[in-house]
Amino acid sequence: MSIKTALVTGASKGIGAAVALLLAKSKFKVVINYRSSIKEAKMVLAKCNQFSECILIKADVTKDSDCKRIVKTAEKKIGPINVLINNAGKTKFVDFNNLDGLSKNDFLDIYTCNVVSMFQMVRACRPSMIKTKHPKIINISSIAALGLGSSIAYACSKGAVNSLSLSLARTLAPEITVNTICPGYVNTSWHGGQKSMTYKSNINKKFVPLKKSASSEDIAKRIMWFVESNNLITGETLYVDGGYHLKA
Repeated sequence: MSIKTALVTGASKGIGAAVALLLAKSKFKVVINYRSSIKEAKMVLAKCNQFSECILIKADVTKDSDCKRIVKTAEKKIGPINVLINNAGKTKFVDFNNLDGLSKNDFLDIYTCNVVSMFQMVRACRPSMIKTKHPKIINISSIAALGLGSSIAYACSKGAVNSLSLSLARTLAPEITVNTICPGYVNTSWHGGQKSMTYKSNINKKFVPLKKSASSEDIAKRIMWFVESNNLITGETLYVDGGYHLKA
């Protein structure tokens, strides 16, 4: 079996770190991208290197030049990219009723990180990916795409991610498949973990039919399902949210 290489953006913690580890355990060479969390990124690298050859690349994926540098470095050190996990993202926590709490720059910053960076990474990776067999892209969106979440700006950005994924699935076929994961509540520092009273309240009330949240590992396993799935699946959006989308 040929060795494959996966690139995970925003891989220093949370979902990104969890899927990087599962990829390494599945014998993928893994490119672990991070922007600023060097301590956490080194911990992820140490865990992943127990199972496969992995590298760290510090880069800001909102910068097109950094996206190109990631791919160039990865190809030089461990080979062409077979799998791209677009996971990097950001938000600003602002109640939906507080329209004055979001500025034009907030929208632009969130959109640039959550949407433009994904497009730039896909564009940078495409020439590398088409050199490989059955290349795959998995974009990490959110249940927020349905008009929910941490702020209106964030919800808009994730709606755009879903649209971007569909556009890319059409454009990159038949060479590359593109699919999307939409997590609901995930027990990470993003929500303050399950120690957050608001977080617990939302989980235990009417919002989530299954009355439980996912761990980073739960989401990572669903990402791996797309990674390991056959090549007839593209343009799909998978909600991993305890049924939250049923209430949206």
